[in-house]
Amino acid sequence: MEFKQVECFVAVARENSFSKAADVLFLSQPAITSNIQKLERELGMVLFDRNKNITLTKGGVKFFPYAVEILNIRDKAEIAISQHKNNIEGVLEICASTIPEQYLLPHIIKAFKEVYPQVHFSIRHKDSKEVIEGILSGMTNFGFIGAKYSHEGIKYIDFFQDKLVLITSPEKTFATDPISIQSLIGEEIVLREEGSGTRQLIENALKEKKLNLNIFRSQTINYSMEAIKKMVALNVGISFASDVSVKCEVASGRLKQYEVEDLNLNRAFSLVYCNNRYLSPAEEKFKEFVAKWKWDNIDI
Repeated sequence: MEFKQVECFVAVARENSFSKAADVLFLSQPAITSNIQKLERELGMVLFDRNKNITLTKGGVKFFPYAVEILNIRDKAEIAISQHKNNIEGVLEICASTIPEQYLLPHIIKAFKEVYPQVHFSIRHKDSKEVIEGILSGMTNFGFIGAKYSHEGIKYIDFFQDKLVLITSPEKTFATDPISIQSLIGEEIVLREEGSGTRQLIENALKEKKLNLNIFRSQTINYSMEAIKKMVALNVGISFASDVSVKCEVASGRLKQYEVEDLNLNRAFSLVYCNNRYLSPAEEKFKEFVAKWKWDNIDI
């Protein structure tokens, strides 16, 4: 078994495509195919279903986390014997939910690249639940999310304290700020999809008050936070959003913001990773970097 074969396997599994894997690894597609075929012969099993969509077989799913660890251990060994111990390089693949991806992660990546310019990033958007599923399956090692799920081996590093606020169109007015949850009964609301950290926080906060989303007259579901803000600005309904995500719109008058006094809408955004998995040297450095991160003097 050669490292190049394992690299090709991991790339195809992550991209669900032989051609995209070839682009990522700067190889020809025939070279990717040849390496996969050699690996399959050596393992004595087919690793991919080659139908219209390229997907892992059951054997491929079993082999995937070991393949990732093989590559990470190789990287660790190369760094350990390198005379240039500070030469941290490689590609970090990160999955992030909406708010960290759009408003927080760019600042961290900019600062990290100033220290380690040879590290490159591949950022994928997923909701919080999908990020956890990707880490548990071994498809990725890192994620940034706004909700926590209890799973063995999953660890969290909190790096930003957040709160949800109620947002409305400029036309809509509530008599007080903060307002009571009772003031929202019968309102129309625009919500994120199930699986998002924002949606989970709202549902949990209502549950603490023995309430649920049925207090709202109607619900519109949208996967895009930017689209939700636009719909609220057009008075399609009210919504809840991270304070950090609506600063510009509130300052410009395109949205109004209120706090809801009887709902606990505070949360932490976290870096999530699998504690019992080998990480590459670049991943270890990035984890340490986030753990020490401070937001002092940073305009989000």
